Amino acid sequence: MKILLLGQSESGKSTTLKNFRLAYARDEWEAEKASWRAVIQLNLVRCIASILNALQAEINGDSLSASELDDIDSLASRGSIDMTANDNDSNVSEFSPEELQYLQTFRLRLAPLRRVEMVLRFKLGAGTEEIKSMEESPGSSSDSGQEIYSTEAPDAKYFVRLRKSRQKRIQGDEMVVRGLRWRELLSSNRKRSLSEHNIGMDTKGGPDAMDVDVVETLAACREDMKLLWQNQTMRSVLKKRGIEMENNAGFFLNDIDRIASTSYIPSDDDVVRSRLRTLGVQEYRINVVDQSNTFNKNGPSGREWILYDVGGSRTMRRAWIPFFEDVNAIIFLAPVSCFDEVLLEDSSINRLNDSVALWKAIISSKLLQKTTMICFLNKCDILKRKLKSGTRFARYVREYGDRPNDITPVVKYIKERFRNIAIKYSIEKRTTYIYTTSVTDTKATAATLQSVRDSIFRTNLSSAQMV
Repeated sequence: MKILLLGQSESGKSTTLKNFRLAYARDEWEAEKASWRAVIQLNLVRCIASILNALQAEINGDSLSASELDDIDSLASRGSIDMTANDNDSNVSEFSPEELQYLQTFRLRLAPLRRVEMVLRFKLGAGTEEIKSMEESPGSSSDSGQEIYSTEAPDAKYFVRLRKSRQKRIQGDEMVVRGLRWRELLSSNRKRSLSEHNIGMDTKGGPDAMDVDVVETLAACREDMKLLWQNQTMRSVLKKRGIEMENNAGFFLNDIDRIASTSYIPSDDDVVRSRLRTLGVQEYRINVVDQSNTFNKNGPSGREWILYDVGGSRTMRRAWIPFFEDVNAIIFLAPVSCFDEVLLEDSSINRLNDSVALWKAIISSKLLQKTTMICFLNKCDILKRKLKSGTRFARYVREYGDRPNDITPVVKYIKERFRNIAIKYSIEKRTTYIYTTSVTDTKATAATLQSVRDSIFRTNLSSAQMV
């Protein structure tokens, strides 16, 4: 059974794949789970980096020009198309001398995290680069074409709500994560690269020594990280600058005590919530049992499912087509919370509209008329928070009109829109399954995946004229 996960970048494809593996490849999941610790540590450190640099920008009274918004890191919300509320006062610092002195100390005490970030990024490889290196200054590259990385944390300009944004070309080797290769990847020969870049951590003992250094540094910085995140003045700065970190994959600032502990072991939820960019195509093979199969006298039979997770940025979508051949089902991820956001690659395109256009193109493809179509209207939890905070859905989706700005009618509207496209643009009549999801919620998603499993088996049995 061949299953293809499709959707725009950051729609939840990789998270959905993690949920499949959590449910149906448990032994393999447990074997590699500890290897995700470095990813989660990096997510935490980059969150702290964004706060520190927002602080520095506020102290400096920096305003953010359109040209400075050309790069962005994944840990910042790609936020509202409208920035007028933030533009007028973003260059005015309101710190008292006491607050300024207090907050400045965090930059000094948390400076070791810069080295931690570099260790983890080199250790993990290309998957840590959401875009072209955030630290790279314009035109800074070596003669060999390799990027030059600074030990400085990303500047705050990468963590704001976008008016104008542009995806940068990703350089470096693509990283394909396959099963137990995670541990092989994390213990790969990065020692030479780390030593060459002289990032200031012990590399003589190899990966194990580097892991110890990372863990001990995080533990030493734990209390300061907590104080920084809990500081109400700092929270006000983040709000003022439109930095909505809670809404992003890889957000672990509420879990500092656990993650910065020397005994930290990732939980299932931690791994699912972690963020590592999909480069190239990930292929996973899992054995899925059809509980409804009554033909096997020895009990339910298992069937191998091959799941493909592909990159979702516009430049990567051309790689989808070769996978359309003989695909049994497509799970399409449409992040409904992004109704007020724009694409990184093209700031003139609304992200929800992009998902609608993608769905229409997939539904109408002649290559996919025999394919089971499943749509996850994802990130409903974030959508609910946005609507509750007062963001008006109708402001960005004018067709919604004067209907209530509540989660139930908004989701109903979006669901009907996707269903109508499936009905109108399918060349042959077929059943389309549409689910509302929050794939970072592992328990709820497990129930959804059971329904998906049954639907796929049922549809394929019907196609084989067995029911």
